[in-house]
Amino acid sequence: GLSLTQDGERYYEASRKLTAELFEVEQRLGPRGSKPRGTLAVGLSPSLGANCIMPRIARFLAACPDVELVFKPLVNVGEIDQKSLDLGVLVGWPPERELATRLLAQTRLIVCASPQYWARQGLPKQPEALSQHDCLVMRSSGGTLLDHWIFEKSGEQRSIDVKTRFFSDDRTWLAEAACAGAGVARIADLSLIRYLASGALVPALTEWTALVAPVIFAAYPVRQRRSRALRAFLDFLIDVFAELDTERATLIGTSIPRVPRPSWFGRAHGRHSTYTGTKRN
Repeated sequence: GLSLTQDGERYYEASRKLTAELFEVEQRLGPRGSKPRGTLAVGLSPSLGANCIMPRIARFLAACPDVELVFKPLVNVGEIDQKSLDLGVLVGWPPERELATRLLAQTRLIVCASPQYWARQGLPKQPEALSQHDCLVMRSSGGTLLDHWIFEKSGEQRSIDVKTRFFSDDRTWLAEAACAGAGVARIADLSLIRYLASGALVPALTEWTALVAPVIFAAYPVRQRRSRALRAFLDFLIDVFAELDTERATLIGTSIPRVPRPSWFGRAHGRHSTYTGTKRN
């Protein structure tokens, strides 16, 4: 098939951006209450796209027929500028400056595996028992390999550096590997609802709270604040995650309070266990 050269890609991005800016000028000068129009380039964490947003995207397309959406995979906030995006939706913690942000949801971390895995290896009763399991580990949007798991119950905290040979940036890949019996995953719950509802994944250590759960947030360049297309998409996202929060409550209880940005986020590169060991020493 046909594909663009690098020069063609750059030309397309520049043209798209210019067209979007012209549309935005027209929107700002147009009558109050006019419908959103133009092209919106949106970056999504793949797991959020697959499990949260795409199953509901038809609603936005029906409500905003004059908005064209261009979706791209997104791993971290730095790619918003690199990929010429108007808006990014990520799991992690918002940047402290440069971009405008909107909190969409507070996640909970769920330790889970397939029913077949638990039947074969046994369900852990205490966090320390995870040392006997193969674990599937997420790499955060800040670049940290999250192999240091912290739990709390009734004011008591316990932590464990899990053993793993499996790391991924993508929560859906972790969930699918866990469904296949590859090991134990600790994943933000809003990416897991369909797996938990179907019984494909079974949670463990449910009486313990897995700490330092990330938030889901939208980030966008400050210049986009007045974009009607962007505001319409933000409103759609707010509705989506409000619905998911209600759906989650029926499966795994109410959400936890918002978790502040941890000190290691964006600073710890490589294994989190190595970083915490260095800090202790």
